Amino acid sequence: MNDPTPTPAQAGDREVQRVAVYGILISLLLVAIKGSLAIFSKSLVLTATAVDSAVDVVGAIVLWAGLRLSARKSSRFPFGLYKIENVLQVIVAILIFVGAYEIAAQALAPQEEAPVITWWVITGVVVSIAITLAYSLYATSRGRRTSSPALVADGKHRLVDVMSGTLALVAVASTFIGFDIDRWAAFPILAIVVYSGWGLLTDGMKVLLDASVDSRTLRLIEETLEADPLVVKVRDLTARSAGRYVFVEAIVAVRTDDLEKAHAAADRLEASVRDELPGVDHMTLHLEPQRTDVLTVCLPLAADPERLSDEFGSASRFAFVKLKTADGTIVDKAVRDNPHQHDDRQKGIVTAEWLVGFAVDVLLVTHEVKKGPAYVFRDAAVEVRHTDQTGVDDALGELAAAVGPRDDDQKSPQHG
Repeated sequence: MNDPTPTPAQAGDREVQRVAVYGILISLLLVAIKGSLAIFSKSLVLTATAVDSAVDVVGAIVLWAGLRLSARKSSRFPFGLYKIENVLQVIVAILIFVGAYEIAAQALAPQEEAPVITWWVITGVVVSIAITLAYSLYATSRGRRTSSPALVADGKHRLVDVMSGTLALVAVASTFIGFDIDRWAAFPILAIVVYSGWGLLTDGMKVLLDASVDSRTLRLIEETLEADPLVVKVRDLTARSAGRYVFVEAIVAVRTDDLEKAHAAADRLEASVRDELPGVDHMTLHLEPQRTDVLTVCLPLAADPERLSDEFGSASRFAFVKLKTADGTIVDKAVRDNPHQHDDRQKGIVTAEWLVGFAVDVLLVTHEVKKGPAYVFRDAAVEVRHTDQTGVDDALGELAAAVGPRDDDQKSPQHG
């Protein structure tokens, strides 16, 4: 039997774990290369870089094991073990500080015995740097693509190895030609190393302490929710990271107190947010009916702007009237041309979608609206009302007499 097609999240998990395995293999290869060079050349610098690569082997194994565990959920950990990745991020940051210390020690320690440096040793160091740099770029790019902080951290940590390898190359090359400048080259590298490690440490600790996601991500979520025609406003929004996943909670005011429509809207809102942010793992929406003190009423106009048109999609203009529900007072009125009146296909549907964008509450028409536009209005909680009145003022007066205060006792639907 064939395995079912993996979800995007499962595919991301598998890719992250695969890259972690590559990291283990690369680290073992580098230990072999650097260890051989150190034994042959008797260079303390190369010995230190070999030891650093041995630490990377341990770190890569821990990374792989942590990633295997981070995607699992259980009754005790219903939200998963995603934060293991951020724990690993902090551990890798500490390893970077250890690497920085090693570089400082190499730069400050006196040289007791001149190493035996040949072209083969220099070539081996260059090859090890190239391998490390290639894997660093690869791990970082895959980490960003899968939103894995652990892989990004591993990729950045390998840049420290590139720096220490470059320092070793400078040291062996200067020894080969009779000059020793490796001590001076160490200090600017140390500044970069410490800065990189501090960034990883603070990012990891923010997630472990449940800090909010960045403002750009919050703004994207809010804009995605408010783009839905049923949403009046996002009243409260919180989001936090756990590993490469995001957990979202929001209180959203909607233009309906119909539970069925609200739950359908919640599913639609969640799907929209996941389309924009595939890393969203868990989303809780609390939908609150918005009491409407002022209705936005839309009417298709005939050639005479005081009369209603018998057409809908072909109407040349629409009136948008804001009507107080308490006493029927008109507080604002605007007339807009219908940009879809001459469309050849589905003009009713596209006109309905255009009207929904203005947060219309009620559409007044003299004839029945076809099924396509009716579905659009229904999904957006726009009430389509039939009126026998042909005059705009008469139709609005009839509506004002019919509407009243909304029931405040309706319970807010929840979705999560």
